[in-house]
Amino acid sequence: FDALDECGLEGSQARRDLLQLFQRQFLRKLPAGVKLFVTGRPERDIDKALIEYAHKIEDTDPRHLEDLRDYIYFSVQDVFNHLKVNKAEDDAAATISIHQAADLIYNKSEGKFVYTAVVVEQMRDWFEGDLSWTDFQTKLENLPQGLDGCYRKTFEKFIGSNQNYGRNFVLLMVGCREPLTEAIVEELLEIVQRQQFNLLKERSATMFSLVGMGKHAGRFVPYHKSIVDWLTNENRNDGDSSYLDVEEASWFIANKLLTKVGISFRGKSVEKKGVRTAQTLEHLQITLTFSEMNTEEDTTLLYAVRHLPSHLNSCQLGLVTYFLMTNLTWLQLSLEVIRLAGL
Repeated sequence: FDALDECGLEGSQARRDLLQLFQRQFLRKLPAGVKLFVTGRPERDIDKALIEYAHKIEDTDPRHLEDLRDYIYFSVQDVFNHLKVNKAEDDAAATISIHQAADLIYNKSEGKFVYTAVVVEQMRDWFEGDLSWTDFQTKLENLPQGLDGCYRKTFEKFIGSNQNYGRNFVLLMVGCREPLTEAIVEELLEIVQRQQFNLLKERSATMFSLVGMGKHAGRFVPYHKSIVDWLTNENRNDGDSSYLDVEEASWFIANKLLTKVGISFRGKSVEKKGVRTAQTLEHLQITLTFSEMNTEEDTTLLYAVRHLPSHLNSCQLGLVTYFLMTNLTWLQLSLEVIRLAGL
């Protein structure tokens, strides 16, 4: 079981149900000799549920570091084998060995498997063109140090190549309450030309990729959960252009959704400062445009019904949340698409 910590939010009912399934079925009723291998962050509820039955290997454990070194060596060797088949060797090949390359990546990884996974993907891309061994060695030496450097370089490259929509796209990704479909992203970013959206998808793949099958196909998810953690890490809130405020992300989404469902403040778009200081609900106006929409066909409206109150609360816009939750049309629509427990 990979990334158990990403199966619902900590404390959510879905997460509790899954951990109870582990405790009552998998861990107590499996035949002797059958073991489970689980990866994920050691969050409190996971630790509490599993610690009685398991032993942990932390990322500082020598066994973990040895596994990481083996993985790096195997991955580099795979790339080198590909080179020997497809690339002409030159004299510079003698200046670097598989072990040297693996040691260099290991020292830069700071003990993180995900760093290695990102770097190995980059290595494969390098050899799509005509790359000499000397160039390969130079690229390895210029790799960023640790995940922070890796994510910073990736973020700056993405924003630089998507100046019109890049930052707002990342705001959607860090603020959303569930993976967003292509249709939702395209509508909320107000992208008119399909070609522009296709370019955005292609360039964002190193941070947020499209996954899913069937009716859940085409949803954006982080390449790794640590990307969102890095982007929203308040310790970097010192003028760093790559830092994204979670409240700002929620407000960006909430404002788009308010327009979608037809809620305005004094006839204008909702302004955070105005709504926070408003004393009466008379200042808010609502046009029941959403009552005429079909949630089965309009995925953006469906997302709004599920999550707009949560986004408003994250922005400290409780007054608008109260207005929504006391509107009978909104309640009727909510009951149609949300389980009662969720409401």
